[in-house]
Amino acid sequence: MASTTLLIRSLLAGVALTLVAGRAAHAQAAPSKPAHPAVCAQGVRVFTEKREIPVPYDTLTMPPADGPVRISSPEEAEAAELAVRGRAGSVGATAILISDETSDEGGGTRVRRTVTALYVPADAARAQQACKKS
Repeated sequence: MASTTLLIRSLLAGVALTLVAGRAAHAQAAPSKPAHPAVCAQGVRVFTEKREIPVPYDTLTMPPADGPVRISSPEEAEAAELAVRGRAGSVGATAILISDETSDEGGGTRVRRTVTALYVPADAARAQQACKKS
C-alpha cells in the first residue's frame, strides 16, 4: 500500500512538472507583440544632442542596415537619413539620436555614425499625425 501511494505521488509530481514545463515553453514560443505602433519615416524626429530629448523615453532595438552606408552627395545623405528613420519607425520609434565621430583619413573625412532608436511617449501623437499627412 505504501509503495502504491509513493508511486501515485511520483506520477502526480511528474504530471505537474510536465504541465508547468509545457506552459513555460508555450509562453516562450508565442510571438511577442510590438510594444509600440509603427511610425512612418516622416514621423521620426532627429536629435543630435541627448539633452534635447524629452523625458521620459525608451531605447528601442532598431533593425540593422543591410551593410555600410557610403555617402558622397547631399542627395545620398538625405536618402540615407530617410532610410534610417524608416528602420527606426518600423519598431515604433518616434525619434532617433544621431551621434557622429569624424576623422581625417587619406585626404578625406570619415564619419562613423551611431543611431539610437527612441520611443518618446510625449511625442507619439505628433509622430502619428505626421504620418497621416504624408
